[in-house]
Amino acid sequence: MKVVLIGFMGSGKSTVGKLLSKKTSLPFVDLDSVIVEREGRTIPEIFREEGEEFFRELEREMLISELRREGSFVLSTGGGAPAYRNNMEVINSLATSVFLYADFETLYGRISGDGNRPLASLEKEKLRELYQKRLPFYRKAHFTVDTTGKTPEEVAEEVISLLSVGKGKPNQEGQGGQT
Repeated sequence: MKVVLIGFMGSGKSTVGKLLSKKTSLPFVDLDSVIVEREGRTIPEIFREEGEEFFRELEREMLISELRREGSFVLSTGGGAPAYRNNMEVINSLATSVFLYADFETLYGRISGDGNRPLASLEKEKLRELYQKRLPFYRKAHFTVDTTGKTPEEVAEEVISLLSVGKGKPNQEGQGGQT
């Protein structure tokens, strides 16, 4: 099984992904780390030196490459990956997607001042607009888990429960069903 965790910055994709990997013995892949390793520079450096469009194309290329690999794994994407071109459709066709949801204020509290997130430096209202713009893409995920007020451990257990045979039911596109 290929599981892809999506969501806005600060939703816990990397943290929960590592826990899922440990609990399921599936390898963990962080798409941003794959990009950093390939490029030999950080995400903020890529944004600064090449621009966001270059980064999004590189991210898309690496996403498709990873999803086409053989075997099972847990993959966490960057927050913008599902909203670029038809990436969400690609993710859903090649893997099981899980949207890690949290309301904007919760996410903002988690990411404000994080210099490793190039877009986190936007003023709060611009960041809120970006969040609203990306939500429709995230809501196309097969499953949604509300992370608000939950520990990463609780979220990981909930994801495992949803993915177990006979548990949970997939979202209907655009409805963003949550647990």
